[in-house]
Amino acid sequence: MMHLQQSRFVCAIAMAVVVVAAARPAGAQTVTTGTLSGTVVDPQGAVLPGATVSAVHEPTGTKYEAVTGAEGRFEMPNVRVGGPYAVTAALSGFRNQTESGVNVALGENRVVDFKLQLQAVSETVTVTADVPLIDPTRAGTAANISKETIENLPTIQRSIFDLARTSPYVNSSPDAANNDTFISIAGRNGRYNNMQIDGAVNNDVFGIPSAGVPGAQTGSQPISLDAIQEIQIVIAPYDVRQGGFSGGGVNAVTKSGTNTFSGTGYWYGRNQNLIGKIPAVATPSNPNPADSKIGAFKDQQGGFSLGGPIVANTAFFFGNFELARKSSPVGFSAAGSSRQT
Repeated sequence: MMHLQQSRFVCAIAMAVVVVAAARPAGAQTVTTGTLSGTVVDPQGAVLPGATVSAVHEPTGTKYEAVTGAEGRFEMPNVRVGGPYAVTAALSGFRNQTESGVNVALGENRVVDFKLQLQAVSETVTVTADVPLIDPTRAGTAANISKETIENLPTIQRSIFDLARTSPYVNSSPDAANNDTFISIAGRNGRYNNMQIDGAVNNDVFGIPSAGVPGAQTGSQPISLDAIQEIQIVIAPYDVRQGGFSGGGVNAVTKSGTNTFSGTGYWYGRNQNLIGKIPAVATPSNPNPADSKIGAFKDQQGGFSLGGPIVANTAFFFGNFELARKSSPVGFSAAGSSRQT
């Protein structure tokens, strides 16, 4: 039997050393972070200008600070995706108030409001944050796929597109040759979509594969799922930071190390024995047709990831390695008996 050997070697050794500086990062025309904002008021609801609000990303110790303005509002742009955060508001003459368990999704403007009580004795009020049902700051229809969802949802191809189908706006279909799978977002042709990884465009500039990403014709994925922190699906956003596409946007950010060493190791494999035969369709002329056999093939994928601290609360590292081997028959029939020559 004639086979097409496909081999891909994905070595995403993204030794992403993240140095946390106190300086405020510059804004970019992409969405790779989130925002924390809110209002600080007194017990009567009057705004409190000059209050200091700090947010600590607990896994890494990264700290962000802001001061409320004349209208009592504060804003912390470009904060890390994920969490949890511990957000504290403080002002002289008032009790400190802390909201814990605050998580920030990719591209989200997370609103955290405070009502400070007058300070009679030295004490701290701690409030556990709840996720609001409606986000009034969202710039268009969007769906976020969190790290926990990526780790728990099953996927055959270990593909970003498999997870994107969790959004009701996304439909996955094979191309005419059944060699490539592409996604349509809100009914738009897949070639009008946009794929970004850490803000970098990852589209196929030649427009050859239907999936619209480099290497799709060989079955390779844009990036290993074990290296992804969160995925965002946006449909026709009116956020000025996102553009260059008329379909949908698939926006992914990669993981970073934390103050704790952690890693993953995995190996997946499947072949024709895990599929079985294709049931035949009975016809009046042939009421008992034989089931079709699947030609011999194999699809194997393995790798590992590792992250941790270089300097606690300051610098971190994260690396991912993935290797895949695939062998499939080339032909017109399922068993490869009428293969191409």
